[in-house]
Amino acid sequence: MRSDTKVVYAIWFCLVVHHVAVFLNVDIYDAGTFHDHGVNLASLSEPEWPSDFSNCADNYKHFLGFMYSFSASLFYGKELSVLAFALSCVVLVKLINLLDLRRFRVRIILLFGLLPSAVIFRSVTLREPWQALFFLLFVYWTVRLWERPSILILLFMLMSASCMALLHQGLARYAIYLVVFSLFWSIFSCKKSVRWARSVRLLFAGLLIACVIILSQKIGLFMSLGEAVKGGAGLRQTLLTYADVRTNFSFMLDTSSVLGIVITVPMVFVEYMFAPFPWQVENAKDVWALLESMLRFVLLFFAVSSWRRSSGKVRSCYGFLLIAVLGMELVWALGTANWGTAVRHHIPGYGIIVLLGTPRLVLSMQKLQFGIFGRGIVSDELNEQSLHKS
Repeated sequence: MRSDTKVVYAIWFCLVVHHVAVFLNVDIYDAGTFHDHGVNLASLSEPEWPSDFSNCADNYKHFLGFMYSFSASLFYGKELSVLAFALSCVVLVKLINLLDLRRFRVRIILLFGLLPSAVIFRSVTLREPWQALFFLLFVYWTVRLWERPSILILLFMLMSASCMALLHQGLARYAIYLVVFSLFWSIFSCKKSVRWARSVRLLFAGLLIACVIILSQKIGLFMSLGEAVKGGAGLRQTLLTYADVRTNFSFMLDTSSVLGIVITVPMVFVEYMFAPFPWQVENAKDVWALLESMLRFVLLFFAVSSWRRSSGKVRSCYGFLLIAVLGMELVWALGTANWGTAVRHHIPGYGIIVLLGTPRLVLSMQKLQFGIFGRGIVSDELNEQSLHKS
């Protein structure tokens, strides 16, 4: 990172903004609850560890309790979240270098670090900053495994997935599918420099995937897709019944038939990704949420455009990243009841969306600027070479 002064300045600027949010002391109920539990655990005469790691909220409370044994300060707790953001920036820069997108590093960092809602939620004692960090780490190690298979890299990938799974029950179940898909992709799409016989790849991938599935069944985390959709529908219905708020989603999941699932899941996903819509805006907070949903739509559009315009190994890598992040967003969509909560749930996967969407967005804006001021338009061929150079 220090080899590029502009990148260092961009990260420092984002950290300054996050520290401003820390000092503003934004009051968020869940963050206060986690902090209070952490303080109580830190005050115990003997350390207390989780008796059941399947309770992901308790895992985070015990983490705060352990860290608060050094200093049970709210400021210190918030700084831990900012630390997670800073480490996420490091991992994001490494991913940028792996994908050869160095030309766009500063813009990617600024878009990643300055989203208003993300600044707020990454500057309080919530789980989202750590979820984002471990998801980025998992993706980074998977791409490394794809480039150069190694047992050590595989262990780091599985450790990242495990840390992510400990932070949320939904992520714990999604991590199983994500690991299986990532192993399949990294082994069967590895670069030509790694010369493995197809039979060896098939055997190795089969053994790893079987081990992951059997282990997840033993600890009770494996769910079929049908069970996951029905579980999400039940949770969603419970949340909608529990709190009748203005920001509640309007679409319901129909799990009574396969046709109902096929029809309603895309509707629920679109509403989760892009609500609030213009006709739902009523106050200043809604305007900010609308602007962020518009930005998310634009970034996703250009991310898909980059995937479609690429080819070969680059297309395969972009495809993996898109599936990984959209799969995570689908998990959140199934269990989220309103777009107020959805703003928080977008944070863990936001880094990958920015990574994939920003380069094409920047090039499109440059072309528009050149056209307006009559400087001539950079050819698509040159843009493609700079974006997908390998």
